[in-house]
Amino acid sequence: MEKDGNLYLEKAEGIFSNNKYMCIGTSTKKGRPWVTPVLYVYDEEYRVYFLSAIDSLHAENIKENPEVSIAIFDSEQKIGMSDGVQARGKCSMVEEEEIEKAITMYCDKVFSGSDVKPTDRYETSEYLGASEFRFFRIDLSEIYVTGAERRVRVDLREES
Repeated sequence: MEKDGNLYLEKAEGIFSNNKYMCIGTSTKKGRPWVTPVLYVYDEEYRVYFLSAIDSLHAENIKENPEVSIAIFDSEQKIGMSDGVQARGKCSMVEEEEIEKAITMYCDKVFSGSDVKPTDRYETSEYLGASEFRFFRIDLSEIYVTGAERRVRVDLREES
């Protein structure tokens, strides 16, 4: 993807790539909200993936209402340097045809530079059907970069 000097696009890409945790906001159909931090990865189309227990409150909310929001930021930033990404989109469980991709991306990013290594647990069959844990994918529809400019909408998918 050509950035063509787009400062906000470069900033968003840096935030996505330099962090491992995001906060995901979910709600019931009646609007009762919940937010939780999760480890995440993303692909070249900025589809965001995370792993979660299917009986967690946010997973239960997603089954009922797939509309979610996310926030990605470095919590160690100095005061006044509030660079971050805020976004919203639709979330769904990753199905069989995409599970290998999700597992590979997840293991590559989450365990990169860590003393903890992926185990045999990261097998396709462990994350399908009635498994206790499932990968989820968020297809983002709106993405904003925050910081000194307060909030700027960014199209991460635009080709220059």
